[in-house]
Amino acid sequence: MQHQPPSSDAKSKSRSSSTLPFPTTRSCGGSYVIRLSGLSIFVAILSSAFIALFTGRMTSSYLSTRQQQFNCQPAAADSKLTETVENVMFDYEALVHPAMITHPNPKRVAVLGGKQHHTSATLGEVLKHLSVKDAVILGDEENAHRDEATDARISVLEMKDQECSVEDHGLLDVIIDPNPFKAATDFSSYFNCLNDDGVLVLNTDTIITHKDPALGIGRLNVLGRVTDFLGEVGYESVHLYQDESSSSDFGAHSFLVALKSAESRADWYSNEAEVNIRLHQRISRSESLEFDSPTMLKYQTPHKAVETVFCLDDSNVEAEECGIRGFDPEVVNVPYSDLSVGKSTMGEYSGRGIFAKKDIPKGRAIGMEKSWLSYFIYPSAHSIIMELYYWADENEDDEEDFVEEVFESVSAVVGFSEGYGFWSSLLGRSHSTVDSGLMMFCNHGCNGTYNLCPDGDNDSEASVDPNQPPESLSSIWGSAFSPAVERNLRQALIIGDKTNRDIKKGEEILCNYLEFIGRASDWEADVRGLQGQCAGTELGEISFYEREKQQA
Repeated sequence: MQHQPPSSDAKSKSRSSSTLPFPTTRSCGGSYVIRLSGLSIFVAILSSAFIALFTGRMTSSYLSTRQQQFNCQPAAADSKLTETVENVMFDYEALVHPAMITHPNPKRVAVLGGKQHHTSATLGEVLKHLSVKDAVILGDEENAHRDEATDARISVLEMKDQECSVEDHGLLDVIIDPNPFKAATDFSSYFNCLNDDGVLVLNTDTIITHKDPALGIGRLNVLGRVTDFLGEVGYESVHLYQDESSSSDFGAHSFLVALKSAESRADWYSNEAEVNIRLHQRISRSESLEFDSPTMLKYQTPHKAVETVFCLDDSNVEAEECGIRGFDPEVVNVPYSDLSVGKSTMGEYSGRGIFAKKDIPKGRAIGMEKSWLSYFIYPSAHSIIMELYYWADENEDDEEDFVEEVFESVSAVVGFSEGYGFWSSLLGRSHSTVDSGLMMFCNHGCNGTYNLCPDGDNDSEASVDPNQPPESLSSIWGSAFSPAVERNLRQALIIGDKTNRDIKKGEEILCNYLEFIGRASDWEADVRGLQGQCAGTELGEISFYEREKQQA
């Protein structure tokens, strides 16, 4: 939507792809601020806990008729699944449950055949999940183990060399290999079997310590090649987590989870409430000896040693992702006390801006001491907020008072996150980050006039192609496997900008809003929105609605 007259107001970080109204109220100083009602705060706090109401699908389904082309037979009833001693069961819980909880609705799960006790114990954990309709022992004639259990959900799917072809796409939701890998196996076969949000789990038989060499060297040679190969095959997100239990069944307690879709990262990073809801829906609490939501949250962050060996790798040591590990002690910070807020110099309708109270040299960071206080609206909460917003918008003609109240409250949150912050897909699905301090008022520097940006940033809204998103928007992690980013997710979202030249006392500090475009799908609309604002043909969201409110 285009509005007259022009503005590059910081509170309108161009989100022209979805211009959304929100209520405002006059403050004592005469400026306008977003009104966050009690209902909107209530929605923001509780929305994560309600995500399962939208995603908990438990519909029945069975393996497609494609399996008939293989020799798929029910397992015989000769042995027990409960023979594994309890003191090693949490090895299999650590192997099975993180992947099963990550998948939105795992109905068709395969366990690769191998050592019989591995297969039996793994199947036992898989079958604890009520969503499972088919548990398949995947293997050749030698390691298929037809005598696994009496459970009617278990069958054997014989496949030569355990290979899936492209015709098998979508056959399975989760594939679990409890057998420690000894080589960089051709995992492309498993990739073919999985559906679009499929999950592969591997037992690495390796525990990483700070004494280890770089990933891909020495005893980590195979593990390094496997993590690289999973990305080459097509898995968009790979995570390595370590279990610190005392069991010795696996020897080492380290596992790889490979997600076929980057969007599944949002499920991998489910919060404690979401994990609890999924466990409640899918598995009895008494069925698990060790696995619970705090355990899952622990697995979400790789061990420091994993990050260390990753960044020792010659191919990663200079990578940007290995340079965001906390604050750089060599970068001097300019505190908020050296800044002031005033009327922006970027135009009559540009609103507020931030100014230097003293000279600021080139290469300085600004406001790092407050960056940790930024607002983060994570994917689950973001999804619920947007669903509520669109529901209220579609039902705006309803005479019920609560519809209008929901719309006003939720649109206030949406307007706050869009107008003052930026959206990203770093965590898999859309989420928002908003500066909590003065930096939320940083205006866009049109035609490359910005003076605060990441190192090496030379692009402007006038020089980029709106039809060609930069590659960085499609590969934010740098690679499918990136423990450096995983351990520093907040830093990746909030730090990195430095002054690109000397800034004089009284000069306005300007940002490059191209850096605030966090999704490839937003690129064209947002770039054209910035071009319109800089050309004087379009007004930013918050400036437009503040003016509308003044005229009302």
